[in-house]
Amino acid sequence: MPRFAHRQGVFLDTGSGKGGVSVIQRVGIFYNDQAGHSQSARLARQFAAKAAKQGIQSAYITAPSVDEAITAVAKAAHRYDALVAIGGDGTLNLVATAFLRAKKTVPLGIIPGGTVNNLAHQLNIPPLPLIAIDRLVTAMTQDHTVSIGIGQCGDHAFVSSLVFGALADISNQVRQQEKRKFGPIVYLAKGVQLLVTNRSYRIEMIHDGGSETSRIWTGLVTTTNGVGRVQYIPDDESDLLHVSLLHHFRWNETLTYLRYFLSGHFDQMKGVTYFTTEKLRLVPVNAKHTIRLRLDGDKGPALPMTIRWRPRYLPVLLPKEGK
Repeated sequence: MPRFAHRQGVFLDTGSGKGGVSVIQRVGIFYNDQAGHSQSARLARQFAAKAAKQGIQSAYITAPSVDEAITAVAKAAHRYDALVAIGGDGTLNLVATAFLRAKKTVPLGIIPGGTVNNLAHQLNIPPLPLIAIDRLVTAMTQDHTVSIGIGQCGDHAFVSSLVFGALADISNQVRQQEKRKFGPIVYLAKGVQLLVTNRSYRIEMIHDGGSETSRIWTGLVTTTNGVGRVQYIPDDESDLLHVSLLHHFRWNETLTYLRYFLSGHFDQMKGVTYFTTEKLRLVPVNAKHTIRLRLDGDKGPALPMTIRWRPRYLPVLLPKEGK
């Protein structure tokens, strides 16, 4: 029987593995050369060489556009025993989206190669790619996975976070080239430009059998109670989506906001509403306003949108505890 564990805010459905010779013999390696510092092709070759020593055959999967990549990964889900994704949360988002559209999942191996790597951190996957490769090959030979929940937004997935409002507007103005060149500091520069307008939106939220309308400066929906290295909500037993809404931004509270964000006590901020839910529908009150989402660090669809929790959906290859 599988066992369940709760680690770092991530609910895990832990398979026992089958022992003996691994059933994982053919693996597709998906990588995005635009992620992180564009070392993904080299890491793909390094993983393939390590896997080959264990009798695991590898094939490379890449594509020139997001749509073509989703199609390629969806097809690969029917062809291979497992998939390996090299990149950050955006790359993992693409793979999970492909699984949703293919209506099929296979064990997923993660080699961090992005700028932030939120999900990899939550799963305690080593940030050093070569160590992550060694652990991934071990998990494959053990045929051992844990199943984690993801969010679904229309036919898009999100594995870590969904953002809407001012912070999404800020991030949507940051180009990938700027992010790779300047790192997180570029968000601060873009943010100063946007914060002058103090923009907020009136949004109707429908969840848990009720409806409410509120003016929201920024909304954050996460699959865990933390983002990256900040655990902003205390540990709980809610295997659900975590929703945090900041209703107003005040310049004279900037240092307070920063302290709460860095300490992880986001739920203690004034003007913040927090709740957990399985399903959330967001509808702009003013239909003329285009409120675009940000999914795992990349630009997403616009509201209105229904957001759903998909518990224990994604099987992730991780070595057994203590290995």
